[in-house]
Amino acid sequence: MKRLKIYKTDEGEFCLERINEFGHGTKRFFISEEGLLEGLDAYSKNELNQYEIEVESNELWSVLINHLNK
Repeated sequence: MKRLKIYKTDEGEFCLERINEFGHGTKRFFISEEGLLEGLDAYSKNELNQYEIEVESNELWSVLINHLNK
């Protein structure tokens, strides 16, 4: 299954890592939470249903849920 891993790096950047069904991935880095949410908006809701979403922290998870429920 395809996965989206979302986390904050040690340097304070936000990372959106997309991993395909073959285990190959790409990472996009964002300097702000707002940038991360805009990057996530690139995926339609139908596309997001195809991904298993992994989020590093409960705080970040709540921000994403609130954003996606808009």
